[in-house]
Amino acid sequence: MAEQQTEQRIESNTEPQTGSDSRISASTGTIAPTAPTVSIIVPVYNAAGALRRCIDSILGQEYRDFELIALDDGSHDDSPAILDEYAAKDPRVRVIHKPNSGVSDTRNLGMALARGTYIQFLDADDWITEDATKLLVRAAEHSGADMVIADFYRVVGEGTSRKGGLTGIDRVISREEYADELLKDPADFYFGVLWNKLYRRDIIRGHQVSMDTSVSWCEDFIFNLDYMVHAASVYPVHVPMYYYVKTEGSLVNHAMKLSETVRIKRYVFDYYTEFFRQVYDEDTFARKRANIYRYLIAWASDGSANPALPSTKRLGEERLPLIVPDGMRDNPFIAAHLASRILDRYLERIATQFGMDLGEVRVIVFLHYGGDTADFKALQDYLDAGRVSVTRLAETLALKGYVDSSLTRKGAKLELTAKAEPVERMIDQAAADFERLAMGGLQAGETLIAGIRDAAARGEAETREAVDTARRAADVGNDDVDAALDAAAALGATGAAGAVGAGRDGASDGASDGGAAE
Repeated sequence: MAEQQTEQRIESNTEPQTGSDSRISASTGTIAPTAPTVSIIVPVYNAAGALRRCIDSILGQEYRDFELIALDDGSHDDSPAILDEYAAKDPRVRVIHKPNSGVSDTRNLGMALARGTYIQFLDADDWITEDATKLLVRAAEHSGADMVIADFYRVVGEGTSRKGGLTGIDRVISREEYADELLKDPADFYFGVLWNKLYRRDIIRGHQVSMDTSVSWCEDFIFNLDYMVHAASVYPVHVPMYYYVKTEGSLVNHAMKLSETVRIKRYVFDYYTEFFRQVYDEDTFARKRANIYRYLIAWASDGSANPALPSTKRLGEERLPLIVPDGMRDNPFIAAHLASRILDRYLERIATQFGMDLGEVRVIVFLHYGGDTADFKALQDYLDAGRVSVTRLAETLALKGYVDSSLTRKGAKLELTAKAEPVERMIDQAAADFERLAMGGLQAGETLIAGIRDAAARGEAETREAVDTARRAADVGNDDVDAALDAAAALGATGAAGAVGAGRDGASDGASDGGAAE
């Protein structure tokens, strides 16, 4: 009966596909007749200005085994036409047109239509790095965790800053350990939002986890609490892979409604408290009750990009640049340069995950493939660095526990330790990724150049579009921020107990209010 009702209220321009699909497994590379591994769900409401950037970042993923479920929640702008355009070009894109019912109901419909093993969410005004889905799936398959959580970039105008959590944890943690970390900063966006996580669809379906349509704010935080009651483990990936752009006016719409703020805060707190009752035993819950109640005075934190802080970078400078010169004819010299830069970008992600710098990872690469070395000359040549610089890198790795070093008559001897094994595994994966990009099946040479140039062009175009969008919105955005701060101050003066947790309306503020957008 529920399926019949769903079919009556939606219009889809793509039929549900059957189990005749074939996919390449991320772990083995074998062909298996199955549904896509990942279902990427994007609710859309009047997002025409940023929608192409979002969709292009998804379709440009290095990981290809996914379906994109884009749900138009009754948009009045060009969003429906843009979505149909993409669906006509790429069979992985499934577009659903439906009357406006709000972001929570829209996401629920997306989850009902999803066929993947994993579910990933995006908001229509945000975008992801080209390796985001690949890294999330690999982490899930390697760790066996029920949820993967990653760092993200917070974008404000032309500035961006990295935001993360679970600092110092690079292993699978239990539900109880995750709850302990949540207690430290309960209103942190890192824990509350959907879009920096990868979920298992069987847990969502098996336990009927869904978005709460009775609230217009913090619905993603409630979803995460409900999901984690049924999830046994979490694995953090300390690599930023999502660009989060604050929707203009969202704070104003919510902060102005004091009575609604208090009601939702109380409602969410009941969910929050019940989560800990189910995760902890009775004695542990009683012992940590005071920390649990800290949520009532917690303010939502999304790691805003403050231009005055050294951690904030100009958008496009947060990663190693990959620039394709305009008008450059194909040649082996530029191809070699771009190939080297792409490899460095792969290594940069590994360095970020393990809290290293790029030079340290390069040393591990050399030792991984070359074995122990008692002669620094080859290592110096590979790193294009002097003996003093290479020695410092080796000493740093020794202090971090990744290498054992000893002196011999011939010089220093370096050996990788067991701690370096996860780094070595990711290095091998990066090498395999590059070989797939370079070879393109059985082709080489021209495919390498074309693949590298396409990847570089996509990254450069996304950055340019993001900067242009930020500039166009700058004047309006500044006014909205001022109004939001005034509204927040008014709430504080009237005794409202903090902001309503972490979370943001994914499709739009209009969609989150259901019919209010009409």
